[in-house]
Amino acid sequence: MSSNWGERSRFSLAHLSDLHATPVVVANPLQLLNKRFFGWLSWRLRRHRYHRRSVVDALLEDLRKAPIDHLVVTGDLTNLSLASEFAAARERLKQLGDARGVSIVPGNHDAYVRIAQSASWSLWSDYLESDEPVAVARSSDPRDSFPTLRIRGPLAVIGLCSALPTQLFDASGTLGEAQLDRLERMLGRLAESDLCRVISIHHPITSGATHARRWLRDAEPLREVIRRTGADLVVHGHNHRTLIEAVEGPEGPIPVVGVRSASDLGQREERRAQYHVYEIERNPAAGAPRFRIALRVHGYDPDARRFVAESERVLVG
Repeated sequence: MSSNWGERSRFSLAHLSDLHATPVVVANPLQLLNKRFFGWLSWRLRRHRYHRRSVVDALLEDLRKAPIDHLVVTGDLTNLSLASEFAAARERLKQLGDARGVSIVPGNHDAYVRIAQSASWSLWSDYLESDEPVAVARSSDPRDSFPTLRIRGPLAVIGLCSALPTQLFDASGTLGEAQLDRLERMLGRLAESDLCRVISIHHPITSGATHARRWLRDAEPLREVIRRTGADLVVHGHNHRTLIEAVEGPEGPIPVVGVRSASDLGQREERRAQYHVYEIERNPAAGAPRFRIALRVHGYDPDARRFVAESERVLVG
């Protein structure tokens, strides 16, 4: 058994996304003289009705009771990338857990417009930082500090940054060649280990997962990297819908799972808030796959006003 497993036979990884759990307070109308105006209008007219603080409070209560070893959050902690939102999201992160137990990657709403790093992602730096800092020349491109690698027990949690400011009505993402090159080297090195490699990213990576205005522009090159080097699980958010698909790896299909928003009250059933828990065990049988991975879904019950276990399925093994 791997030394990373210790005496344990199972490791629990929780995944949630798209919290949008920060209050939208516009202190100065000048803050809306850009793409933010339309996001603010959308929030005022409809989105505030279903992304509710009460749902996030119920989520926090359920997470406190769940036997979870690590938590991954795949972005969109904010709504309009206001400086006040980044500070508020920092407090939410503290409620989720300390930086050792929680890993995050940014989403497109966390890069809604261009904003100084000192007033935005740097407030979350201890939740973002890698165990092995990326050595790149000084750059204003936030993707240059990705991919991140956080080894937690038997897991290698690999964080990718697909979030950059985009034009009006564009919620797409991109990784860039440099980040993809670094990822390929990292995955190649980790293939020699006995760690379970979990890739976290905000945007979906499978073909046809969303339309062009919301897609990952270099999803195909990313899938090629994974096909050559391998991984054990990919998790993402962005679509606010459940998505269970797969991409090809060197030894067979690799599950790719998208989770709903964790704060949606559920005016539309298919968007009602959920989060996922993965039970990961080493596969005792010889050969691939190396791990048995089961998915348990926790969903918000609007009548009971709490999260409940809803379903369970085996993804691998």
